Amino acid sequence: MSISAKTYARLLSLADQAPLECLPLTSRTLAWAKTLGYNQIGQIRSTPNSRLFADLGEDRAEELQRALYDFGMRPSQLGDLSA
Repeated sequence: MSISAKTYARLLSLADQAPLECLPLTSRTLAWAKTLGYNQIGQIRSTPNSRLFADLGEDRAEELQRALYDFGMRPSQLGDLSA
């Protein structure tokens, strides 16, 4: 069963408002992200990978990206994790 693009966009918008604690992250990554002001899933999805890498470092940024993928969410920008 597929859903319409409009419905998917609405669901994604709701997910973007969810707190970062909803993702399966290590306590270290969660604390570091929150210290830097990343509090919602949408903030991670909308931040360019290069910015995440600069802010969080490679390991933590990749952990966040993996957590998004595990939940079927994709970054809102195009590009690979090393961008």
